[in-house]
Amino acid sequence: MMDLFDINNLVFTAWGYGVCWLELLGVVTGFIAIYLAGRGKVLNFWVGLLNCLIYFDFFLQSRLYSMMLLQLVFFVINIYGIVQWTRPKVQNNSVEKIKITRLVPVRFWLGVLFTMCLGVLWGVGVVWLAQQMPQYVQKPVYPLLDAILLMGNVFGQLLLAMKKIENWWIWIVVDTVSIVLWLVLGMYLTAILYLLYLLIAIDAFLKWNRQMNIDNNKI
Repeated sequence: MMDLFDINNLVFTAWGYGVCWLELLGVVTGFIAIYLAGRGKVLNFWVGLLNCLIYFDFFLQSRLYSMMLLQLVFFVINIYGIVQWTRPKVQNNSVEKIKITRLVPVRFWLGVLFTMCLGVLWGVGVVWLAQQMPQYVQKPVYPLLDAILLMGNVFGQLLLAMKKIENWWIWIVVDTVSIVLWLVLGMYLTAILYLLYLLIAIDAFLKWNRQMNIDNNKI
């Protein structure tokens, strides 16, 4: 009997594309998490924890090792986000929850540069590892792009946990590139999910920007 979470165990097939249980569950939990994040709900991190576990297995079976390991990083960052968003902050003898703020431009662009460099190094490392241990690690798919997307996801998730509005800039770029990757790999349902991510990220940026302006006017 085939394992329920085997990527070859399909839920349905549409237009010649088979959708497995893991991808379907990843799509549903991923959509819920990003929707809640766009509305500033801390519950997004709890749903995100479940999404990490699902996509870890999905990417492992799909041989996207960087994206697989990304889920472990996401898991830790989601826990960090829960703590950050729920822990009261003391300022001027008053207690308040973390607010939406901007990152200093120099720090943001240094972060982007650092993210790109780490992505290149990681991609080279994954290729080397596959060459050295072919019996354990299969040949990776699009290793450089996979690695850069990994680091971009980490950077965006960290900014989200810190409630920096620039996190949505990162997600818009990452989601756009990811859509192309999933289409090339034939993961059409995941591509649709990332299209929804992209639309939500744009909408969330506008909402966060309005809220940040409201908070600043209260000061």
